[in-house]
This record gives sequence, structure tokens and C-alpha cells, in this order.
Amino acid sequence: MYCPVPKVATKTLLTVMLYMHVRDISEHLENNWTNVDAARARLEQMINISAFIEDLRQNAITIPKTEEPKSLAAFLRIYLNILRFGSINGTPSSPPLNPWRLRFTFAFPYLRLRSLSNLSQIFSPSFTRAIFVRHPFERLASAYKERIATLARDRIQPEPEYDVMREMICRRRKLAREFRQPFQKSDGCNGTIPSFEEFIRYILVNTHKPAVIARMNYHWKPYSVLCQVCKFKYNFIGKYEMFNDHFAHFLKRFNLSDWNIQKPNGASGLTKWDYQKFYLTLPDELICPLIRLYDEDFRLFNYRVDDYINRTTLIQNCNRLKT
Repeated sequence: MYCPVPKVATKTLLTVMLYMHVRDISEHLENNWTNVDAARARLEQMINISAFIEDLRQNAITIPKTEEPKSLAAFLRIYLNILRFGSINGTPSSPPLNPWRLRFTFAFPYLRLRSLSNLSQIFSPSFTRAIFVRHPFERLASAYKERIATLARDRIQPEPEYDVMREMICRRRKLAREFRQPFQKSDGCNGTIPSFEEFIRYILVNTHKPAVIARMNYHWKPYSVLCQVCKFKYNFIGKYEMFNDHFAHFLKRFNLSDWNIQKPNGASGLTKWDYQKFYLTLPDELICPLIRLYDEDFRLFNYRVDDYINRTTLIQNCNRLKT
């Protein structure tokens, strides 16, 4: 079981999880589906190969007509190559494969937790419950940089929900300004990028209510909530800050030691200092609510607030208020 936390090398990790799943299907197929749930086997044997091939082509994966697989076994062999190398012949693809955009990622019942007939199965000794985490404030700044501060024209693929979100943040700013200065006309919101402070103000609205946090966008929802950390008691916890070491250990655990463990797919190239700078000018009034929002993430995974916000007295006061 793997809980994908956005902004924590999720594309890389999800690709590996998908690879392991397809590899299992392929092995089950070769063994005539022995020891496999009958309902699961029927669903997986009925996959629409043509639809998935077309989906791959739409995601820049080249599959010549002459090499189209005619059987499920041949299709799975090709798909394993695509997941591992980004192409059917081992040549890296450009842009890199994005598993979130592949229909295949969501096609099989065992990729979705709700498909399990008995949830208690995942607590058996045979299950690895894996999660990879990252400093909450670095993850938040990364989400802002790549989802809010990057306009549609600069994206490889469209993400209209974030264009809408930018406009909502902008309109809130305009309304506040017009309330203070009723005769001053504001500029339009199309194509404007909110500041990090405006973004933080937007996501903090009503976060004292658990129901609001539960509906929060998964790119900045606390992973203690997103992944139900206390409920599932993860027995493999990797950290983004030590990704290569922890990922290598994970691959070895599942007999994938020869997988490429270089730079995660989609890594931004920003440094820790690049992310720390986002917090330098945040007003004090936002710090305590922000710490409160990610409090469980900090405590459960031993992260320190002052790695990104160096205001000792303020942080102490926040902790007293929390207590």
C-alpha cells in the first residue's frame, strides 16, 4: 500500500508502484492466474488494449502500428518497458512520463484502496504500507511555485483548476482593496500571479474547522490527513530529504535494485534556501495558523518549524497557544 503525497517525488514513486503492479499481473498471467482473486482476474483480463495504446500515444509515447501488441501478455511487456524507460525500446521519453495522466494508472482494482473487499488485509504481515514525506513548509512552497506561480502558458500540460484558483485569490485581494479604498479601481485578474502571502491567506481561511482541511487541495493538504497516518500505521517511511538512500532501500525490498534512482521525475532543481526565502517576509500573524495546520506533520515525522521560519520568540508563543 502506497499513499501518494503530492510534491514528494510522487511521479517517480507512483511509476514504480505501477511497475510492480503490472509486473505482478504479468506473472499471474504466465501462471494461469493461480492464487489470484477470481473477480480481480476477470477485470484485468478484460482490459481494452487499444484504448490504453491510444492513451499512451496521446502522452507522447511512440508505438508504431507494426509493433502494436496483439495479446494482453505482449501489451504488459511493452507497458513494463514504458514505465521503466519511458518508451517501448528503452529510450528515455521527453517530456518524462507522467503517471497521473495515464488512464492505466486508475484501471486496475487493486490500485484503489476502496476496491479491497476487506480493509484489514493491509494490516497483515505481508503488506508494506509505504509513505514518503517532506518538510511541510518546503512542500507548501513547492506547491505554490509549481501550481500557483506558474501560468498556463508555461506549463507542459494544462491545469485549469489552478488558473481558476489564481483568479479567486486575485478577486479576494481586489475586494479587500476596494473595501479600504472604495474609489480606487483595481486591475483585472487574468494572468496575474498572487504573492506567496496572498496564497497563504487563501489556504488558511477557516482551517480551524476539520471539515475545511478535509476538503483542502491535496497538493497542500497535511499528509497526516491525506494519508490517514495514525489509522494506517505505515511501516515504511521515506523522506524526500534523503530520497536516494530511502528509495534505494525501498527498491531493494521489492527486488528492483537496478531501477534508476537518479533525480526524481519532475524535480524542480530548487535548493532549500530557495524555499526558505518564501517565508522571510510572511507576516507574524500568519505563522501560528500555519504551524497549527501542519502540526501533526511536524510531530509525526520529526520536522522542525525553525528550519524554515527563524523567529524563535514567535514560534515559542505559537507553541504556548497550541498547548
